[in-house]
Parts: sequence; C-alpha cells; structure tokens
Amino acid sequence: EVVDDPTVSSISPNYQQLCQSATISDITVVASGGVGTSYSYQWYSNTTNSNSGGTLIPGATNPDYTPQNTTVNTTYYYCIITQTASGCEVTSPTVEVDIVPGPSFDTQPIGTSVCVGAIISPLSISYINGSGTPQYQWYSNTTSSSSGGTPITGATNSTYTPPTTTAGTTYYYCSIDLPQGGCNTIYSNTAEIIVNPDPTIDIHPISYQNICIDGNSQQLNVSYIDGIGNPSYQWYSNNTNSNSGGTPITGATNSTYTPPTFNTTGTFYYYCVVSLSGNGCSDAISNVAEIEVVDDPTVS
Repeated sequence: EVVDDPTVSSISPNYQQLCQSATISDITVVASGGVGTSYSYQWYSNTTNSNSGGTLIPGATNPDYTPQNTTVNTTYYYCIITQTASGCEVTSPTVEVDIVPGPSFDTQPIGTSVCVGAIISPLSISYINGSGTPQYQWYSNTTSSSSGGTPITGATNSTYTPPTTTAGTTYYYCSIDLPQGGCNTIYSNTAEIIVNPDPTIDIHPISYQNICIDGNSQQLNVSYIDGIGNPSYQWYSNNTNSNSGGTPITGATNSTYTPPTFNTTGTFYYYCVVSLSGNGCSDAISNVAEIEVVDDPTVS
C-alpha cells in the first residue's frame, strides 16, 4: 500500500521580532496524514529563508521548539517530520525569528531657562532599535533624576510642552515601553526647566530733586532682580509724573543717567525701562524721578 507523505497542517508563529533576551514563544508544528499518527521531528536553523541546507539542532526532536533569544540576529527555522515507513517525510515551511537590540535614545530632551508665561519649544525624544509599538510617558520631578518622578496625565506622546505659569525649577523625563517586543523600559535624561519670575526694579532712581537754574542734578541709577538674559536699558523723559508715554532719550542706554544742565525753570520727569533678552520676560519699569528746577535766589 503506497500512501501520500504526511503533510504540515500548521507551523506557528510564522514570525517573531523581539528584543534581546525577551520572552519568546515556542515554535509549534502540526503534522497529519502519512502512515498512522506517529511522527518523528527534527528541527533545523538556517541563515537564509530556505527549508533546505540548514543546520541540525541537537536535541530538537519535539513538535515544539524554543528558539534562541540571546544573540542579535535573524534566524529561520524549519522542521523535517518523518515516519518509520519508507519514504514518509515532509519538510515544513520556514519561520523567521528576528532578535533585535533593545531600544536606546538617540534624541534626549533639552532644558531651558525662561520667564513666567513664556512660550517654549516642546521637549522631544526619539529612539532607535527595539521592536513593537512604543508607549510614551512623561514625568515631572523635583530633583534631577530619571526615577521617582510623577507621571503627567495625558503626556503620552514623544513630545511634551511644560507649563510656564509658575516660577520654579522642574525636571522632566520620558519613558519608552515596547511591550509587544518584550523590551525593557528605558528612561531618558532629565531636562531642567527653570521658570524665573519676571524682572523687577530693586533700586529706583532718586524720586525727587530740587535744583536751581544751571545747577547739576544727581545721577539717576536703576538695578533689577530676577528675569533671565542680557539686559538693555532705555531712559525716558516725560512732561507728566508717569512712567509711561515718555520720550526715549537718545544714547541713554545704561543703568545710570545724568540729566543735562537745566537753563529753564520747570519740573522734569525721568524713568527707565529695563528689557531682558530671556524668553517671555516682561519689561521692568522704574518709578519716576522728579527734578524741579527753580530760579536762583535773589538779593531782596
């Protein structure tokens, strides 16, 4: 009696891509037909997608086989199934097992220092290697550490824009998880976001001076605190006791300003605006300096 060779009913999974040392599924082959229901199995590995010319795997003689998962490479596996009767043999199709390196960051988030209310560029990360669909989670922390932070609700993309509404220093980092590929979770470096209070004037110019015609007034001085960036100064003169709506004084761009010699009587007003180059910093405006110029005394 001459019968057909046995056939491979199924071999699964036919493809696996996993991170190095991830939990791997057994390959299972199911045979049917031939002579009776008793089968012998021998698994082979191959470097090419072919079910011939492979390398016999010692001891791999069951319908299930656990592929290696420690070496980064692509390996093809197939099984030759035989029966005791002469000529009864079938070779399965190949299955591919792709072991890849674990993920690593190739773009880290970058910190910045700004003023309250600034609009900043989003923090961004990217990664290489690994397998599967990534899951992102951003964290905030009070220390420069990529562990122990607080997950930020809804921050589950590869980018995140921190808030700048409150002054203070916060550290941010992101985790990437690739559960489908069995990869270990990785954590980015921290990005330090410093939100500075807007600058304020801490030393105002002398509020009032009274001098005579052709007299010399004292130098006006300002200084500031807080903010970030390089300062620029601009002094203004005004006809009213107000630190807005004045006229810029040409060349008066230092932290000090000495008004000119007055040759007419009257009341003159000055103030200074300090601007910082830092992102989002508002101008700091000094109080008004009033200079009253009166006639010289006369001999009654």
